[in-house]
Amino acid sequence: MTAQPIGVEVSCNGPSGGDDCPDSAAVSARFTSRTARQVRADGREDGWTTRRAPGRLLDLCPNCRTRAPEEPTR
Repeated sequence: MTAQPIGVEVSCNGPSGGDDCPDSAAVSARFTSRTARQVRADGREDGWTTRRAPGRLLDLCPNCRTRAPEEPTR
């Protein structure tokens, strides 16, 4: 038997892009989406945004893109 990848999951990178999403959000799965690009396109239909970071993309759910980053606690 050969294992085949069935797709990817794109999850929210949190309000500041370096912390966890408080809602543990992920793009809703679509049956036809198999690649990260396709999943991100699905997310944009649901209000997700993407922004570039050094060497990667940051994905923000609708809640985190409007939430101000919290100040780090010491």
